[in-house]
Amino acid sequence: MNPEFIIRIAPLFISLLLGLIIIPNMRLAGTGKTFSLLSETDNSRIMIGGITFLPIIIIALCISVSLPNLLGMLELRTKVEPSGMRIMQIIVGCSLLYLTGLKDDMNGTRGFVKMGVLLIAAMMFPATRLWINNLHGLFGIWELPAYVGMPLTVLLVVYITEAFSLLDNIDGLSSGLGSILLFTFMVFSVCYNSTLMSFVSAATLGITVPFCLLSIFSKKWRNTLMGNSGAYILGYIVSYHAIGLSQSERTPDGMMMICVGALFVPMSDILRVIGSRVRENRTLDRPDRNLFHHRLIRTGMPHELIPFTIICLMGMFVLMNTYGVLRQWNSNVLFVLDFVLWIGIHHVIDFYIHRYESKVFHEKWDKAYGEDSWYANLPREKLLRKYETYGTMNLPSDMVLENNIAFISDGMSRFERRIKRSTDMIISGICLIVFSPLMLLSYILIKIDDGGPAIFKQERIGRFGRPFYIYKFRSMRLDAEKCGPALSHAGGDDDPRLTKVGKFLRAHHLDELPQLWNVFVGDMAFVGYRPERQFFIDQIMEEDPRYSFLYQIHPGVTSYATLYNGYTDTMEKMLRRLELDLYYLGHRSWWLDCKILGLTFLSIIFGKKF
Repeated sequence: MNPEFIIRIAPLFISLLLGLIIIPNMRLAGTGKTFSLLSETDNSRIMIGGITFLPIIIIALCISVSLPNLLGMLELRTKVEPSGMRIMQIIVGCSLLYLTGLKDDMNGTRGFVKMGVLLIAAMMFPATRLWINNLHGLFGIWELPAYVGMPLTVLLVVYITEAFSLLDNIDGLSSGLGSILLFTFMVFSVCYNSTLMSFVSAATLGITVPFCLLSIFSKKWRNTLMGNSGAYILGYIVSYHAIGLSQSERTPDGMMMICVGALFVPMSDILRVIGSRVRENRTLDRPDRNLFHHRLIRTGMPHELIPFTIICLMGMFVLMNTYGVLRQWNSNVLFVLDFVLWIGIHHVIDFYIHRYESKVFHEKWDKAYGEDSWYANLPREKLLRKYETYGTMNLPSDMVLENNIAFISDGMSRFERRIKRSTDMIISGICLIVFSPLMLLSYILIKIDDGGPAIFKQERIGRFGRPFYIYKFRSMRLDAEKCGPALSHAGGDDDPRLTKVGKFLRAHHLDELPQLWNVFVGDMAFVGYRPERQFFIDQIMEEDPRYSFLYQIHPGVTSYATLYNGYTDTMEKMLRRLELDLYYLGHRSWWLDCKILGLTFLSIIFGKKF
């Protein structure tokens, strides 16, 4: 075997040996603010295992640099001796982050102090003449001037380093992702004769692997995290390799896209989470259980499989981009493929989240509102008084309340419901594409009208009593409910709360177009009952508790009651609508759904108000 190759990967075996000996025997109890919100189900003490990372890395590097002398291979020293300036940058930068992270793990550190140290460590990259000076055609950009590349480098280093700190809150995830990244970087560093990068990646990989294995498979390590003392080191070293390899003259232009692919999963997820926090006006640094692994938990996936799943997904991006680079694909094409794949993955996760949470709500609903409980617990006197007040409203005789209350079951079979759901998903997907120009135009007009958010979302109650967000184009002023919850049509067609554009959109039912997304993801169907807020449901159930029967089916964009009762602006209309919805529940079929959809379409075409 090539002696030069052996020396380049020697740090891997040195740090792996030291890691297997030292890491299992060195943990500290963390009391810093970092761990205050990490455990939902286990209140036991959080332990920190990343305190050994930097010492082991330094020991492995020092031994590896001295190996040619120790083994008498003096002729190799000039080939494998790393740059003194660069290795000092790595050691000094990591030491600053290590001390800051250790202080934060033990007693907590103020945010501006951590950010200040991160910026100082990141600025050491351009200070030692390493910065992003070429994007190799990504986004059509090639060479970058120093005044752009230097700040961009500092920002990227801080971003990657802080990202690994955020990811360090589930068993083996941060170390698992780091292991995949470091293995990738080590392979390319060795292949392209980058001495220091191969040394550093090998030394760091040697300690992340045992930490990852302990975190996943050892019960004693289930509450052990890296802590910022370890996560900052890992993030800083990963950012060094990503920038160094992508800008090296020894590596091909496509190397940048391999680095992008390796970092795509953690980096894009951090952007997604920050974006959601900004949209919902929440604090950016406060945990909200919205990271990628939290979404996987919501699918019902066993916790032990989550790190393995994320690592596999990350490996898939690395392999796809590596294949694309070897086949000389355009960088922009590869980036678009990464983005499309990422969106597809999240859509699959959304599907399984909806499926799992619906199952949970179904079990709760069935336990609380099963057929037997309705026979036993319904307050019949309230229903009798309601019928005396409102009459039968010309409904069929089998819907008239007499001396007993019958549970109204879904008129569709399970097979019919599955076909209906598949059809809804296909048609809504097509409609989202066909109506996308009209939706874009509506979005722009609302923005021009008053500058406020174009999409209005509101929590409604859906199948099995499960809350979901319904989406519409905003048709009212931002302060429309400053006096409390109110029905959307309480003010009639000339409601003063309507904006100019909103009045037009509502008159032509264009404000409902975003609900195609609700249908596509499974929160709603095209035909069902109109979903309400819990505030109004509570009022309806005071008069008629049979509203809970509707929880058997998905709410709809249109309904039987909407056609024959119109929009509701009084409690009397709400109760009449409920009767019609219950009739639909017991008699619904594919033919009835087609009839309702057809009549709804004709009503919109001919401008009927409903």
